[in-house]
Amino acid sequence: MSRRIVIKVGTGVVSNDAGELDQEILKRLVDQIVQLREKGAQVVLVTSGAVGAGKGILSKVHTGSPVVQKQLYAAVGQVKLMSIYAQLFERHGYSCAQVLATKEDFRDETHYENMKNCLNALLPDGVVPIINENDVVATAELMFSDNDELAGLVVSQLEADTLIILTTTDGILDAEKKTVPEVRADNRREVESFITDGTSSNGRGGMRTKFAIATELSQRGVEVYIASGRSGQVLMDIFSGTSRGTKFAAI
Repeated sequence: MSRRIVIKVGTGVVSNDAGELDQEILKRLVDQIVQLREKGAQVVLVTSGAVGAGKGILSKVHTGSPVVQKQLYAAVGQVKLMSIYAQLFERHGYSCAQVLATKEDFRDETHYENMKNCLNALLPDGVVPIINENDVVATAELMFSDNDELAGLVVSQLEADTLIILTTTDGILDAEKKTVPEVRADNRREVESFITDGTSSNGRGGMRTKFAIATELSQRGVEVYIASGRSGQVLMDIFSGTSRGTKFAAI
């Protein structure tokens, strides 16, 4: 079992077809994180879903620019998202901690160290840190390209062993739409050629971004997995070796 794991879950995973939070998926995710904690791992969750949750609460916002509208949805939705996580973890006797970040927190040395110290203090206790982009204050220059980028920065900050990116597909698909089981130095260029540009309807991320982050981290000794977050016991499958996702072996 890895010593320290960062799990990133995308908007498409935590939302249903109507764009509302899928509480069954969230419950399954929390149950598995608790199992990992019980096995001795320290787990950080990087989650999307606040904006989608806000859209499910507010009627359509007609005022302000698209950025302001997103800020309003995020401000309302973050409360809903965290309240669900808190209730689910509480059932297992765990607490969760909300950590909201912008790029400035990784650019400013003092912000960076304060955030790192806080996370390191939380992890040994019965607390699961839950990190999200601070959409309420994030303007274009302070926004991450997506939460994949945020997760990669957290991995480096905390010197994590493993990054698991949960998305809506079973990893990277080849030309025949079959999952590529592993990315290595000898097949990396071929696998990259299978990737097409595009993002999900609700998120900003895409597989090309995931591939780039996974490649960079694996070359620095981090194991990275891209797998379907809507697939049963995906986290437990990854650590038992039965996942259908794509693994980037640490070099």
